[in-house]
Amino acid sequence: MQGNFGLGNSATPATGAVALGGADMDGERYILWIDRVGAFLLCLGERVSLGGPVSGPPAADVALLANLSRQHAEIVRSGEGYYLQAAAAATVAGRMVHEQTNLADGNEIQLGESVKLQFRLPTIISGTARLDFVSDHRPSRAVDAVVLMEDTCILGPGADSHIRCSGWDHTILLHRSSGQLCCKSRSDIYVDNQHAKSSMPLTDGSIVTSIDGRFRLEAVQ
Repeated sequence: MQGNFGLGNSATPATGAVALGGADMDGERYILWIDRVGAFLLCLGERVSLGGPVSGPPAADVALLANLSRQHAEIVRSGEGYYLQAAAAATVAGRMVHEQTNLADGNEIQLGESVKLQFRLPTIISGTARLDFVSDHRPSRAVDAVVLMEDTCILGPGADSHIRCSGWDHTILLHRSSGQLCCKSRSDIYVDNQHAKSSMPLTDGSIVTSIDGRFRLEAVQ
């Protein structure tokens, strides 16, 4: 899913933008629209539910267009690892899940008869994980991958990046700080037209611009 995503020619902040987070950011979700890279669902909670596109609460955090129950399974971050807790038919690495099982980098998760995801831990220096789509099933609001963010999320050209931006020369780090989602980089970046000399908080609708490209942060309601 590559393209410009309608950012326009100027990095003007969205009107009515409000500070992200607060003391507890769990359960919050955002979409990162990255020019010429793709769209990514950023989940900040320790528990991220997976399910089908059933309308009405409680909808899954990642509601896939597939024949799944409303709350089919959850991926839970606990301590230094993750596990899958299944409420309906699920397998991890080809083995049926009975209640819950630990997840390791590269594990394939199958939900129901046909939904397949791959669980990734791109770097050992961060507890942030990523879910890649193996089958053709996507959320109704299509994204290229789901990021399960612990404290940091690396955007950059390296294989250890949580979001691989192959055309970039530099890295941008998203991180939590005092209940806010912030970003910083060793290269020059601008947040809503303001030069970020150090770590800078983001708001719903913030546009971050660097020499390599731009991305926009949008809260999921």
